[in-house]
Amino acid sequence: MPPSHGPRSLRAIADARTFSEDKLSALRLALAAVAPAEACVVTCGSYSRREASPSSDIDYFIILPGALDGGPKATQPWQDDVAATIEEIVPLAPSSGGAFARIEHADDMVRNIGGESDSNSKITRRMLMLLEGEWLTNESRLRRVRRSILERYIGEHIGDHQLALFLLNDLIRYYRTMMVDYEFKTMEGSKPKPWGLRNIKLVFSRKLLYASGLFSVAMTADRNRERKIARLEELFDMPVIDRIVHICGDTRSERLRESYAHFLDRISQPEIRTALEALPRERRDDDLFRDLKNEGHNFTREIMKVFELTFDSTHPIRRAVLF
Repeated sequence: MPPSHGPRSLRAIADARTFSEDKLSALRLALAAVAPAEACVVTCGSYSRREASPSSDIDYFIILPGALDGGPKATQPWQDDVAATIEEIVPLAPSSGGAFARIEHADDMVRNIGGESDSNSKITRRMLMLLEGEWLTNESRLRRVRRSILERYIGEHIGDHQLALFLLNDLIRYYRTMMVDYEFKTMEGSKPKPWGLRNIKLVFSRKLLYASGLFSVAMTADRNRERKIARLEELFDMPVIDRIVHICGDTRSERLRESYAHFLDRISQPEIRTALEALPRERRDDDLFRDLKNEGHNFTREIMKVFELTFDSTHPIRRAVLF
């Protein structure tokens, strides 16, 4: 039986949603005057999931039409204006040198999936575009690109009874890549990244994102190609927690949401977030960390429970995630 987290924790999802929506509205209004018409500025992460707080940074990238075609990655003259405009509204920028605050080209997002050119940054942008991407400018381009990616994953010859296995396999690859990257980023290099907060996010928000994708792919069974794509478009339009509730039901997912709300409540508090960011691996017995880690184990059990209750033992997703 999960512990009772009290009214403050239970308000955390609603409070984060209100804060995130206000910021998204402000970003859309401001960027409309800065980004060119052909550019689609996409945000991922806590803002797109409607889980942000004043302590959250913002992840975003820019989609342009066409392909790079192996040419130099030229910086567009308006990129600095986009970055400055975002920073005025959300002062915490993405980590430098990562997958974000970059330009991606629409055609390149559907080519070389799994090939030598499919770097960690490219799979990150592609999968987050699908699973949690939210437009800041040019909503229609985001929808067109997302549709093109789904059409690439779900080929014309797929059978009605089949799951979208190409997408499922890439989703599993991306989730495992996140976990491997976590070890690399927090252990290696001249300046390893903060460990504690990344660990807790891996247990909660990264895992919920993966589960929402896994459950969505399960919903592609016994539909023709067009209905598979349309169903995924519908599901990927929803914030992650809403997607879980929509698929699994309000009552069935109640304890999962309570556990997740506890996580959101804790990391929205600046003093807790700061303490987790500063926590070294050697202090994994810290009371604050253990509270969240133990709740993370409960959260994982709740995900497993709703998965098993929603998709019975005969559902093709059961076999697909194992073999």
